[in-house]
Amino acid sequence: MSAVSPATSRPLDRLRRNASDLVGLFVLPMVAAALPWSLGYRLLGRLARRSAVFRPEADAAWLVARRYLPAAEEHAWKRRYRLLRWVERADTYLTLSRSARWWQRRIDVEGQWPAPDGAILFLTFHWGAGHWVWKSLRAHGVPAYFLARRPVVGDLGVSRVALWYGSLRAWAFSRIGSLGPLYTGGSSARIRAALGAGENVVGMLDLPAGSAQRPLDVELFGRPARLPSRLAQIARSEAARVAVFSCGFDFATGRRRLRIEALPAQLDEASLLQRYADHLSACLLSAPECWMMWHEAPAIFRAEDADAADA
Repeated sequence: MSAVSPATSRPLDRLRRNASDLVGLFVLPMVAAALPWSLGYRLLGRLARRSAVFRPEADAAWLVARRYLPAAEEHAWKRRYRLLRWVERADTYLTLSRSARWWQRRIDVEGQWPAPDGAILFLTFHWGAGHWVWKSLRAHGVPAYFLARRPVVGDLGVSRVALWYGSLRAWAFSRIGSLGPLYTGGSSARIRAALGAGENVVGMLDLPAGSAQRPLDVELFGRPARLPSRLAQIARSEAARVAVFSCGFDFATGRRRLRIEALPAQLDEASLLQRYADHLSACLLSAPECWMMWHEAPAIFRAEDADAADA
C-alpha cells in the first residue's frame, strides 16, 4: 500500500478540519438550538460526555485549575467545562432564533438592571455563558458597547468554516442588542467618549494587569490577586454609574442565572475593584469550571500564592 504524499495529505487535512468545524460549530449547535430546550440541553450534555471537542481545552484548563481546587474531582470538572462550551455555541443560534420573551422565561434573575438614566459601566467576567445578556440589556433600555480584544486568526479555529463562524458571531451582536465592540489597545479615549455621551459599556477585569492598566491588589477566591483598575478609574472620572453582573446557568436543568449588583456611587477605585473581586469569588465558589481564565490564573493570583498552591 503506497503512503499518502504530503501534497495529497494537506488538502485532506484541510477537508477534515473544515468538516469537523462544520459539525462542531454549525450542525450540532444548530440542532440543539432547534430542539425544545430540555431536549437540546440533553443533547449538549451527551456531547460533553462523549465528544472529543473541547477535550484539549478542558485538559489544559484543569492542569492549572487543580492547583487552586484541591477538592475538585477531575472527571466531573472537565465534563462541566465542556458542557459550558457547548452551551456557549448553542447560544449563538438560540439568541438569533428565540424571542426575548422565550429567554425571559428561562432566566432566574437576582437584582435589577440600573435605570436607563445616564452612562453605565457594566463589569462582568470570563465566567459562564453570557452571549444572551445583550437581549436582556436591550429589553431594559440599556444597550451597550462591549470592550474586547481584537480577534485574531485562530481564535475559533484556522479552517474556512471557523472563519465563517467568527463572521456570524460578529454579525449577530448587533442583531441581539449590542452596540458593537470597542477594541482594547488605546481604547481609553473611546470609552471616555462613549460614557461622556451617556452611552453604556460592558467590560471585564478578570485579566492579568499590565502596568498601563493600573493594577490594584484585591482578595480573590480567598487568595491575594492583582486586577486592572483602569476601567474603574475611567468610570469614576466620567461620573458613570457602575454595575457588576454575572451570567451562569444551572447544570442540572440548563436554566440561566443572571445576578446583577449595582455599586454605590461613593466607592473609590480600590473598593470598587474589591466588590468586583467579591462577586467573582462567589462565582468561582459556585462553579469554578465556568471560568474561562484558568490558563491566566498564575498571572492574576500573586506569585507567592501560586507557588503555595503548587506546593
